Amino acid sequence: MQTVLHSDSISAAQALQRLGLDEEVLLTAARAGYLARANCTANHPPLYPSFVAWGEAVRVLRDGLALRGWTRNNQKNWPRTVNPEGTIAITVATGSEATGRADDSPTTTSAKGPTTVEALEVNRQQYWLPGLEPVSADQDDEEEGKPVTWILLVHHARNAEIRAELSLPLDVAHDGRVSVWQERILLRPLPLDGEPVAVTAPTLPEIDVAVRRKA
Repeated sequence: MQTVLHSDSISAAQALQRLGLDEEVLLTAARAGYLARANCTANHPPLYPSFVAWGEAVRVLRDGLALRGWTRNNQKNWPRTVNPEGTIAITVATGSEATGRADDSPTTTSAKGPTTVEALEVNRQQYWLPGLEPVSADQDDEEEGKPVTWILLVHHARNAEIRAELSLPLDVAHDGRVSVWQERILLRPLPLDGEPVAVTAPTLPEIDVAVRRKA
C-alpha cells in the first residue's frame, strides 16, 4: 500500500489546513512533553518520565485546540481531542526512531489495545483501499458518525531534536504496534540545542567624578 507522504513544508501546511490545524499547535504539544520529561530526575519512578511526557503533550494539545472549538474525549480511558464537527480525532503516542523521517516508516513504540484497534477499523471504513473495503454495508453503517483518528507521533531523538508527525493509522503489526499508515504529515524538527549566543557587555561612557574635600 502506498502511503501519502507530505514531507515538504508547503504540502504539510496544506494537509494540516485541510484538517483545520497548523504546525505550531502540534509542535507546542510535542515540546511540552519533552520539557516535562526533561524535568524528571533519577529519583522519579522509572516509568514516570515517559508517562508525564505523554500526559503533558495531551494536555497542551487540548489546551491549544480548545480555543478552536475542539473538545476532549476520554471514552474507554483513551484520551482523544475531537474537532467541532465530530469528524476528526487526535491522540498522542510515542513514535519510533523513524518518526518524522521521509526515508523510513515509523511505528508506535508500544503495542496498542482493543480501543485503538477499534479506531483503526473506523479509519479503514472511512478510507477504503484495495483489500480494506467494508465487509458489508451493515458494518459500514455501524461506523458512520464516528471520527477518523489521527496520531500525533512524537520522538525525542538522540541527536538533540524532537521529531513529530501527524499520521493516519490503518493497521497494527503482529506485535500490536501501529505500523500501517494511510497518510503522514511530517512536521519540522525542533532542535533542542540553540545556536550559541555571544554575550557582550555594553560599552559605558567614562565618567569623571570630582572629589572635593569638605571644608
